[in-house]
Amino acid sequence: MTPSNRRIKRASLPPDVMDSSAPPSGRPNNAELAPEPPPAVPSVWAVRAAAMAKDAVGLLLVVGISVGVAWGAERYVTTSPRFAVADVIVDGNHLRARDALLERAAIHVGDNVFALDLDAAQAKLERDPWIAEATLARRLPDAIVLSVKEREAAAIVSIDGDAYLATKEGELFKRLEAGDPSDFPVVTGIAAEDVSRDREGVARGVVRALDLAGDYEHSTLGLKQPLQEVHVSKAGGITLIIGRTATQLVLGGPPYRRKLEEAARVTGELDRRGSRADAIFLDNDTRPERVVARVK
Repeated sequence: MTPSNRRIKRASLPPDVMDSSAPPSGRPNNAELAPEPPPAVPSVWAVRAAAMAKDAVGLLLVVGISVGVAWGAERYVTTSPRFAVADVIVDGNHLRARDALLERAAIHVGDNVFALDLDAAQAKLERDPWIAEATLARRLPDAIVLSVKEREAAAIVSIDGDAYLATKEGELFKRLEAGDPSDFPVVTGIAAEDVSRDREGVARGVVRALDLAGDYEHSTLGLKQPLQEVHVSKAGGITLIIGRTATQLVLGGPPYRRKLEEAARVTGELDRRGSRADAIFLDNDTRPERVVARVK
């Protein structure tokens, strides 16, 4: 039999029975159910940027508060009467009066202790040649402590007709002026060019002259005839000018104590003879036992 071309009609199902072969309502027949997309995960850089932004906001807030607090604190301590200078404690001064030191340092009662520039005050004080060192400190709430270390003069050094004060270390620190102490040994024979060329060498020469001056003043001769001058020659030899008659003791180089003893023996012998020398030469290094006296 020849197959028929008629279509076989599919049996209809009751409305309450679902055809498992039919796609769900509203979806195409060939569509499959797509899985739900996963939630978006922020990148590491995004997390870091967010954290940094949060930290920055917090930092700005803290800085702002800190600046405000600091400004308020500074304004309080620099304007409050509680921190006005009521006392300045001065220590170590002997040659410079308390009021003179305060004037030079520009410190006055009533100034604010925090407004004072202590470094500038120290620099002003140390420009005074008598002040070797100055230190300043605040003692809260209302005091300043000022300590100074003054230089001690030990010699007057004559340089090309001008007189300068020197310390026992040989440091030339100021020109001799009216009102300065002056009861010191006088050192001569030093030129300005010596100071400019070799200041340390000059200082050593002054120290040597002072040592000899000390030896002389404690010697037998020093008790009888006061020391007037210590002359240092270009070659380094030393001559002492002693007594009211300005007798010269030409010592040359060391040993000075032995030479001072010999000078005392010679002057004693001259006194017994009723003579007086204007110069005694003890600088013969080849024959140290030879002493020559130039009698007036």
